[in-house]
Amino acid sequence: MKETLYHRFTGYDELTDLLSGSDEDALAALDHKPALICITGSEGQGRARFVSCLLHGNEDSGYRAVLDMLRRKDTYPFDLWVFIGNVRAACQEGWFAHRYQDDQEDFNRVWGLGHPTTRMRRCADAVLAELGTISGLEAAVDLHNNTGDNPPYAVLPVWSDACLGLAALCADTAMVWGLKANALMEVLSDRCPVVAVECGMIGLASSTAFAMGVLERFLAADLRGLRTSPERPLFIWEMNHRVTVRPEVSFGFGGMLSDCVDLVLAPGLDATNFGLLPRGTIIGHAHCGAAMPLMAMSMQGQDDTERCFALQDDGSIVVSRDLTPAMMTTTVAQARRDCLFYLARRRA
Repeated sequence: MKETLYHRFTGYDELTDLLSGSDEDALAALDHKPALICITGSEGQGRARFVSCLLHGNEDSGYRAVLDMLRRKDTYPFDLWVFIGNVRAACQEGWFAHRYQDDQEDFNRVWGLGHPTTRMRRCADAVLAELGTISGLEAAVDLHNNTGDNPPYAVLPVWSDACLGLAALCADTAMVWGLKANALMEVLSDRCPVVAVECGMIGLASSTAFAMGVLERFLAADLRGLRTSPERPLFIWEMNHRVTVRPEVSFGFGGMLSDCVDLVLAPGLDATNFGLLPRGTIIGHAHCGAAMPLMAMSMQGQDDTERCFALQDDGSIVVSRDLTPAMMTTTVAQARRDCLFYLARRRA
């Protein structure tokens, strides 16, 4: 029997029951499986656009914006493809509580791996195979949230005029993604201009409103000249380091050191995302005599921790030089499953 890895819907008629209740009702109706949706365009074949959301089950804004869009039942002069990702994680232990489940992989790290060994990887491969049949794919947008205080921004998997033009359509700020992490947008970047859009913090009405605005602009814009677009975001940053807490170190945000807590990070640091952490800023405290609990790895895999941070005799952890953090989280779970934050530099 063929494995059913995701739901497949074609046209608004097949979505009537799914969209009749609340956003949470729709998640429950999907019964823990992702969904791939195609809305046929008004001008026949030859052009298409793609939107994905909920690759991380705790990031609700893009999902809510997508359902709002689908409920309007608009048609476009191109085929619209939509992918709704980690439905299972979004439904477990309360709504939108988990990036991914303990027995799952990160759904935005399993694309294009080849020879899939897990159900999630098989699902990613099957979706990519179906997307490979689309002719005239003009652009793709992947909607996300952050768990810390960031301005909305677009993430570019590759540096190109087309991706910059698409990013400018979505946000004033852009980050050039330096990782090779088997993210969905990385894989699709070989086919068309793509960006991931971080729409603000999880669970906020303002973040959902921003995601809705991104979708409206993306679906209304004429993208056929995108590859020669002169448009650029106002602020362009490039990721150059990934900062993590060493896996053996127990830590928290705020509070006191104890026998069970090896590192206390200063609360509110996420307010400096895409801003400045001046040299000498204290960002946390460790026990006296402990080793440096943080690691800063460059995009090339070089350990630059000593260039970025210093551990004082009293256990204070200070910034060794002026730094710009980005995507700084405020939760232990997120820091463990991805990173504490990235370091960025302005790019002209």
